[in-house]
Amino acid sequence: MTGDQEGRPFSFYHEGVAARDAGEIVLLDEEETRHLRSLRLEEGETVVLTDGRGHMRSARLGRVRGRQREALLLETCRPPEGMALELAVAVGNRNRMLWLVEKATEFGVPVISLVETERSKSVSDAGRSEAFRVKAQRRALAAMKQSGGARLPEIHAPVELMEFVVGFSARETGTPILLDRSGPRLATRLATAMDPLTVLVGPEGGLTDGEVRNCVEAGFLMAGLGPTVLRFETAALAAVAVVAQRAVSETGRVDCE
Repeated sequence: MTGDQEGRPFSFYHEGVAARDAGEIVLLDEEETRHLRSLRLEEGETVVLTDGRGHMRSARLGRVRGRQREALLLETCRPPEGMALELAVAVGNRNRMLWLVEKATEFGVPVISLVETERSKSVSDAGRSEAFRVKAQRRALAAMKQSGGARLPEIHAPVELMEFVVGFSARETGTPILLDRSGPRLATRLATAMDPLTVLVGPEGGLTDGEVRNCVEAGFLMAGLGPTVLRFETAALAAVAVVAQRAVSETGRVDCE
């Protein structure tokens, strides 16, 4: 199987891969065909296709047909394990939000929810517009393929913090966690936490005292990452890395039958 320098198979996106059987030929779209060309992958080489919903299948590249490339579907693959995590982040700087989406996707975060807080309302568009969401989805797709993952995150448009908190309180399972330096270490908190997890990260300057109180009253448990003040995207990604240790398999490699 053709792969990168570490032996990981190159991964490409094909939305309908889950509904197809081995032996069928599919056409990769124009964007994926350009990606194949940039990697100088030729007819007969083997890659992995994913639909971004957890399905993967190996495929042998065929001939170019116009602006598309044929691919013969082969074995079903078992993707790297995901995690049961909803990462909720207050609206922040646009470029840093895009960076966070990209990095969270590399880790396999399945849900990224944006929330509007008292201190985030003055931040310029970073999740409120359709243009931002389109760009974030493109960054997520590229990150998924680069990392060899098989799951694109659901990226939810911003909602008011109280709406988010009230919505969570109606759930019957899972553990909600609010990142706050006053809480015990996140790793300690996770030792007794139940999946699925929700980790809420406040804005620059943090949540107000009233917002923290509302979260705690709704059942959120406070947990910290250390004594220093972290930027929101640093705190969010550090939390994802800690949570990932609960879910990542020993090898984290794609396994094809």
